[in-house]
Amino acid sequence: MRSTKNYDRAAAFLSLSCVVHCLALPVAAVALPFLGAVAEAEWIHWLLTGFAILASAIVMARSSAARSRSFLLPAIPGLVLIAGALVAEPLGIDETPPTVVGGLLLAFAHIRRLYRGG
Repeated sequence: MRSTKNYDRAAAFLSLSCVVHCLALPVAAVALPFLGAVAEAEWIHWLLTGFAILASAIVMARSSAARSRSFLLPAIPGLVLIAGALVAEPLGIDETPPTVVGGLLLAFAHIRRLYRGG
């Protein structure tokens, strides 16, 4: 099997980008109003989520170690929370908590795999 390290790196980066997008961009938008439009653009949410899910799916498909419990226990809930955040707002639920928790869980799973060599 080919190495999935680059996909793990990409998935961790994209997951953390979701976290930064939710936490830092709204704060920065106060200083730079044009960032407010970026923070609220729905396509950004779908793009980040889609790429994070794609990179994680590639890792799971290409590496049997990524199908272990130690990876899946944080990764699957992380993916579910990030994806669920996409539909949270129309349901009247704040999308920030599931995105932040999901992004951190998913990034943790990939970063741990990188450093454990799994």
